[in-house]
Amino acid sequence: MLQRDHGDRKDRKLARWKYTIRRLGLDRVRTELADTFGVELSDAEPVALPPMQLHLGWNEQRGGGGWYGLSVENGRLKGAQRRAARRVVDELGASVRLTPQQDLLLCNLADREGVESILREEGVAFPETVSLVRRNAMACPAKPTCGLAMTDAENILPRYIDALEEAGLGDVDVVIRMTGCPNNCVRPPTAEVGIYGYGKNDHVVLVGGSREGSRLAHTLYPRLAGEQMVPALVGLLRVLKERNAEGLPVGEFLHRTDPEQLRAWVGLEVEA
Repeated sequence: MLQRDHGDRKDRKLARWKYTIRRLGLDRVRTELADTFGVELSDAEPVALPPMQLHLGWNEQRGGGGWYGLSVENGRLKGAQRRAARRVVDELGASVRLTPQQDLLLCNLADREGVESILREEGVAFPETVSLVRRNAMACPAKPTCGLAMTDAENILPRYIDALEEAGLGDVDVVIRMTGCPNNCVRPPTAEVGIYGYGKNDHVVLVGGSREGSRLAHTLYPRLAGEQMVPALVGLLRVLKERNAEGLPVGEFLHRTDPEQLRAWVGLEVEA
């Protein structure tokens, strides 16, 4: 009713409730709600963001039993993983939950041995055998599924991870997120290392966010061609492995380090 009486329905850009609050002022909105509708609003208490957790492998569940978390690369359940998940649901009665990290939780299980037996039979990699950098990484579908995408993401990030593992950098505990356009559906602007497509073969590389989502990253490379992405990522993760003498969380280290210094350490020549 307040929005009906005070909102600006003529301008779609200003038609939302938040703009009405801004125009009227918070004190007046509080007063109107209290006097007219008897609604008393109290200030929200800040809630600390919890640390990012992957919930992979076997976890005890309240009330008995447990759940088993599968690391699903870029959220695309297929092949052996798909068959194994279907068997766990059909044969062991599991329920299914999805995580914000694009992984799969098979819940309400009583038979851990049964789950692991099915995974072995189907040839599914156990979560602890998947490298840290691959477990932490996320990409959106991008091309060719999404009409907004300018570059690949889901189809190319696994190849970047392969290159990092081949370079001996799979154990670096870093969160990499990649999208095919600036809409940033898997949240690269808050990742420790974020990548998004910005043109036919252009990528923006961001660094210094936090894995909890509490800080925005800043630009390290405003434009990188696809051919430069592997050298850039290998160089950057080598910096994280060899230059972080204080043992800071990766996001904090990248946030504190001057971008020009980072680029010098990475050693990738990029045309302005």
